[in-house]
Amino acid sequence: MYHLIRLVRDMINLLSPSTICCLIVLVSLCETKMCSLIPYACTTASTAATSADADAERSHPTPASMSVFEEMENRLSSLERRLRAVEQPVWQIGSREDDWEVCAEGPCKCVPEMKSVSCWRRGLLDLPPAQLVPADVLRLDLGGNRLSALHRDTFRNMTRLHHLDLNGNLVEHLSLNLLLPLRGVANVRLSDNLLKEVQRNQFLGLRNLRILDLSSNRLRTLPEGLFLSNSLLALLDLSSNRISSLSLDAFRGLGNLEELLLAKNRLSRLPVPIFKGTINLRRLALEENRLRELPNNLFRHLTSLRELDMRGNQLMEIPRGTLSHLVKLEILEMSSNRISRIDARAFRDMVALRELRLGHNHIKYLPHGLFGNSTSLERLILYGNHIEILTRGVLHGLSNLTSLFLQSNRLRLLQSGVFNDTPNLRKLQLESNELSFLPAGSMDAVSAIPQVHLNRNPWHCDCRALYVASWLRRRFAGFANLTNPLQIQRALIVTGNWSIWEYGAGAICRGPGVLGGQPLLRLTFHELCEGQWASMKGIVPRLPLDAISPSLKSHVARKDTVLI
Repeated sequence: MYHLIRLVRDMINLLSPSTICCLIVLVSLCETKMCSLIPYACTTASTAATSADADAERSHPTPASMSVFEEMENRLSSLERRLRAVEQPVWQIGSREDDWEVCAEGPCKCVPEMKSVSCWRRGLLDLPPAQLVPADVLRLDLGGNRLSALHRDTFRNMTRLHHLDLNGNLVEHLSLNLLLPLRGVANVRLSDNLLKEVQRNQFLGLRNLRILDLSSNRLRTLPEGLFLSNSLLALLDLSSNRISSLSLDAFRGLGNLEELLLAKNRLSRLPVPIFKGTINLRRLALEENRLRELPNNLFRHLTSLRELDMRGNQLMEIPRGTLSHLVKLEILEMSSNRISRIDARAFRDMVALRELRLGHNHIKYLPHGLFGNSTSLERLILYGNHIEILTRGVLHGLSNLTSLFLQSNRLRLLQSGVFNDTPNLRKLQLESNELSFLPAGSMDAVSAIPQVHLNRNPWHCDCRALYVASWLRRRFAGFANLTNPLQIQRALIVTGNWSIWEYGAGAICRGPGVLGGQPLLRLTFHELCEGQWASMKGIVPRLPLDAISPSLKSHVARKDTVLI
């Protein structure tokens, strides 16, 4: 019968709807569940077959006939997988004292001391009938083979099995009672297979299950109540599937779940309150889905959550209240979305937040008060956005911030005193922006910062660059005049400043005139203000002349002054 099903599948696209009805009758003899399709298929077929010409019907199928084809294909595929499982060979399962000695005679590796049987990467297409597996086995590894189906008696009497690994096979179907004997199993790996569905009672009776890995399969959805018997489950990995929708009760019964991984699926929305029963969740991975918005109260019950990953979705804003219940959250990852708007109160209640990742979005400005309650924040990642101006006070509240990543934005202005609120800053990345000068005092608060990156900015080296040149020269006084690359490298290592920046790609002048290509920190007052004269003669200034700090205007008459 299995071969008949394969034949029907191969011919399905060549048949008219009325012919399909006849074939369904045959299929229903194999599986009673197929009977429910017969009236539906016949009715639909009569509606679809409006043309007397069967060839025309095949050439230009109607939506109704296509529906029949798809339904029939799905049913036949499912039946084919089930029949293949029935035809699979079963290995021997023993319960005698000398079983471990006999076990070692088979193709798999048996370790009696650990009660372990490993058939890992044995090139198996089927279970080896000659292999005897002791019933008291604790660890069974079938990973890395080419198994496409398993007989329902494969794990019969293995009630003590603790760890089952089927990772990296070609399994398309799991018989309903396949895992039922495994009452003591705690870890089941079914990742990297070809599973398209799991049945509602697939994990029934596995009350000791703590880790379930279903990642990298072809699952499209989950039946309601799938995990009702698995109340001890701590980690559930459903990443890299094709899940497009989830029901409200998809995770009901998982009160002890700590990690839920749903990354790399096709989710465009999440129903509220889908996480109602997962009150102990500590890590939630939703990255690389198709989420466009986050409904209010979606995370209402996740007050224990520590890490939330939503990068690579299609989110456009972070409204007020969406994240307000995440009072214990420490890491929030929202990079690579389309976020252009953040409500000033979005992070107000997230007092435990240590790391905020908002890189590669469409953020143009940061509202004042955004970080007012973020005193625990240590790392703020904002690279790859469209931020143009960093105003004074916008970083208020970040008293414990140690790393600030602002590279690859459109920054053209840092207001004086902007870093006054970040006294513990140790790393500042401002490279690849549009900075042509820095206002006097803008970097005073971070004068002792170990790592600062200012390279790949269009520095305009005239009098307006006096402040940044002086600031750089003070920091690099020990080797600013070195020209030999080996000398520079030694100086960087000896002084412990190797990580400050990539010296050769540091703050380089874009112009004007002959100053283009010169390292900014090596230029004297005379050279910089000659650059001002060059700007006035032939190059349009990038910024107004009154941008020069009043504290530096007194030096204009002393053109031979060297910055120290």
